Amino acid sequence: MELTYLQNNKEKYIHVFSCCIPVKGYERGAIYDLQREEIELVPNTMIDFLDYIKNKKLSAVLEEFESDKIAKQYLGFLEKNEFVFYSNTVFFPELEEKSINEDTSTIQFMTIMLSDFISEHLDTIIRSITALGVKRLHFHINDENCMGKMHHILDVLVHSRVTNVSFSIPHQKINKKLYSNNRLKTLYLFNAPKEKIESNNEVTTISIKINDAGMFLPKFSINTVDINSSAYNIARNYNLSLYKTVFVDELGSIKFNINDQQSYGNITDSLEEIKNKTIRDLSGIWNIKKEDIAPCNICEFRLCCTAVYIPFKTDNGYAVNCNYNPYQAELN
Repeated sequence: MELTYLQNNKEKYIHVFSCCIPVKGYERGAIYDLQREEIELVPNTMIDFLDYIKNKKLSAVLEEFESDKIAKQYLGFLEKNEFVFYSNTVFFPELEEKSINEDTSTIQFMTIMLSDFISEHLDTIIRSITALGVKRLHFHINDENCMGKMHHILDVLVHSRVTNVSFSIPHQKINKKLYSNNRLKTLYLFNAPKEKIESNNEVTTISIKINDAGMFLPKFSINTVDINSSAYNIARNYNLSLYKTVFVDELGSIKFNINDQQSYGNITDSLEEIKNKTIRDLSGIWNIKKEDIAPCNICEFRLCCTAVYIPFKTDNGYAVNCNYNPYQAELN
């Protein structure tokens, strides 16, 4: 059947689906399937092969690689995973590097460490969150009995622009009324006796053994990979890990992550000061692309990684101290 399929398409041109993005790394490559939101790790030689055969006639490729078993295996893999297709059309346009539908929010994602200070200024903070256009909001609560606090936060968000709310709280029994709130999407229960994932309505509850001290430390894992068209668009034009993403500590200081020693302002500052000073300072880091950061620039995950590492200046540009080693394709 496979032979018949190839014979029927011999005079057609080979094209890569525009939603399938080949990315070459140092040790290995990856193909991002933006439509299925999946990533396939492959040898760099397959990325080279894919780039070489693109827009060529299938007959010419089959003739050139007639005796090459590896090339035939690569072609079969690309067909099977629907990364390529055949067409009589010579050319198909690729994805635009910059989307015309780019999100207009000043801040998209905010993490807030709940404290007495944050609670005292919650109304002011929510007004700022709404004005900044925050869409995804995470609250960390270190309280063994916090159901009331969570209900209150969800209540004050009722007229906000936030569409995705998540909480991280100590492992405890959940008030089922929370599951009826349309904004609530995820609950992280830390210090859990065992790890598990449950679903209630549209709320995902994730129980994790890790304690709260380690929850927000920047660390790469497959869970920090974000594969979709929006993320790819941001990654091509900005730093996906940091773009429009902020961390607010217990005193209201606006930072990039929990380790950040620099404060870019306070969440209780006037909206004018946040927009004119804080956002200006943050955007300087947002615009440092992974291609300009070592070792991100040779990493196969550079266009989908959301691990919040802050780049620091070096003699040769910028760098981060990441726990993933792209030279060996290993986690440290």
